[in-house]
Amino acid sequence: MTTVKIDIDMIGAAITAAEDLASSIDSQSAAARSASPISLPSLADGTVGKKSQWIRDHLEDLTTRRDLAILLDTKGTGSASYTVVNDTLSGVKEMLGQELADSVSDLDHKTDPDEIARITAMLETWNKDGDVMSSMFLKLGPDGTVGAMANISSLMGYGGSGDPDAYADLAERLRTGLSTASNDPGFPAEQFGRDLVRYSVAPLLTDEEQRAFAENFPTGMNGANILTFLMQDTNYHDDFLLGAARTLDEFEQMSKDGMLDASGWYNHNGHGPLDTGRDGGWYDDPMAAIMHNFGENPQAGLTFFTEDPDRQKYYFNDRSWEADGYGGISHAVEGIGTDATNLKNHAEDTTGLVSRFLDQVANSPGFNAEDATAASPHIADLLKFYMPAVDSALRNGPAEGDGTSGPFSLDHFGDFDHYPVLFTDDLDSLMSVAMSTQDGTQSIAEGVGGFQKTQLNNIAAELAANPDDPNLRTELRDILQRNASLQGFTEYTVGTVEIEGAADRDAQRQAYIDLVSDAAGMVPLPGADQLGEVGGKLLDYGWSQATELGTNAAGDSWASEEAGATDNAEKRAEAGSNRLKVDTFLSLVESGVIPRDEVPDHWFKNGRLIGVGDIPPEQMGSYTQSAMNGVNDYATNYDLEGAYRESFESFYQPAK
Repeated sequence: MTTVKIDIDMIGAAITAAEDLASSIDSQSAAARSASPISLPSLADGTVGKKSQWIRDHLEDLTTRRDLAILLDTKGTGSASYTVVNDTLSGVKEMLGQELADSVSDLDHKTDPDEIARITAMLETWNKDGDVMSSMFLKLGPDGTVGAMANISSLMGYGGSGDPDAYADLAERLRTGLSTASNDPGFPAEQFGRDLVRYSVAPLLTDEEQRAFAENFPTGMNGANILTFLMQDTNYHDDFLLGAARTLDEFEQMSKDGMLDASGWYNHNGHGPLDTGRDGGWYDDPMAAIMHNFGENPQAGLTFFTEDPDRQKYYFNDRSWEADGYGGISHAVEGIGTDATNLKNHAEDTTGLVSRFLDQVANSPGFNAEDATAASPHIADLLKFYMPAVDSALRNGPAEGDGTSGPFSLDHFGDFDHYPVLFTDDLDSLMSVAMSTQDGTQSIAEGVGGFQKTQLNNIAAELAANPDDPNLRTELRDILQRNASLQGFTEYTVGTVEIEGAADRDAQRQAYIDLVSDAAGMVPLPGADQLGEVGGKLLDYGWSQATELGTNAAGDSWASEEAGATDNAEKRAEAGSNRLKVDTFLSLVESGVIPRDEVPDHWFKNGRLIGVGDIPPEQMGSYTQSAMNGVNDYATNYDLEGAYRESFESFYQPAK
């Protein structure tokens, strides 16, 4: 056995000296290299550089021992001793974690504010270190972890011995540390997640466990608040998440036919001082927090929903999500349904899950543009990703049915063995929620603009190879007709919802129209370059990710009271058909169907072919006429305008 005695001031001075020495070596080395007329690699990567790095590598060793000594020095003597078999860094880290666990467990209303600050600072230093955090949470155990959070919650609620914000910071550091521990090799992540839920949800404990817990920790009716708070870190290991989710699911299934179901229990226990972003007076919903985790950890989410298929019906159809505005469950399915690994390895399960979710959630009573705005960006991203399915449902999809996955093929776009089936009766509800926020509306615009331009570009590339093919000209008209339907439907929807930050419905609609045009302009021409070889390599599921307008792309358009949109369907159809004619012309030029030397000079700026967004509104009429002069050999003005107007006006309606 070896006894180690540490003088805290002396080891602190050694740490400072080592840091200063390493910095001095680096700065002097840099100065010498800068002054030298020849290369001096040994100063950076050779002997001198290695000396500096060696010092930095050993700072962790010194820092670990200093922090352990600080925790052991409970009487403030300035020094501490410990006895170990082998004085190794790993052994000291294990001791440090255990001492941190004891310090957290000992917190009560008598704890000095300086002690709270010291523990919080030490956790900030070490809560990303798996060795220390694993040791700490193994010592605390799931019951001690929940107990510590209950203690902190109680101290926050009653003011404790200091600033409640200090306890809030401590709680956040502990949550990060638990996430780190869950990812450490050898940590019993799955079982810890299970037991963490059990000790948070009192009905899951035996009478004996409840008595033992009450003897050691403050009890209160805020277990759902504690669990929701803990589950809001999205970096937990998949095994930990699945352990927690499975156990909470057992509680929900066990209680759903009882006197007090899960939502009732959450309502009683989902209020507390731990900040969970609770809004509008609703209770905390820990399962919704876990669903957000599945959105960020989609492979664990797919496992959860497919290992027991009954869970899909319960969580998509039967369960209510009003407490979090459907944000968690929508985030989960967005993450699961757009994950490349899930789609590569489990395409049928993944796309079938997406179809069932969109069908079932669309009919949920609380799923509407007023009450489900938290779901808006997630539903919008999901619809953007699967915009071809939206288009297919709008054009010739079944009105209703059981959500499923099936083969999908679209000319000039791609073929998929497994793709979600959408139903026309669900589209109004889904699109209204998706477009109830600015972010959601932007995603839909990106999806619509990208999808429209991708098809147009791809058929233009085929026309370039086969300019005399009459079938391709017919198919071009069909694509324009499809584009009109989709554009009209989404423009109608954005005029029916209230979007925060928009001056009025016309401002919303005009901002959306502008976004669609901007998104279409981002798709590379011809689309085959980025989105797959036409007739060869198939487009992958993530085609839509090529179109990202960026944050706040609409700028001030939302708030403008001088919106250019109109509720007149005929005028909107004219504006839309003009845009499509110009887009068609540009696609045919870029693909080589129309030779560049036949294009008038006003279509170029600084040698670059302009886009729709570069055309001044007052000149759109003349540019449209010029475009049709070039397109006429492939599609007449009537072909384009007639197809567009007929479909657009059948879906377009005035803003409500």
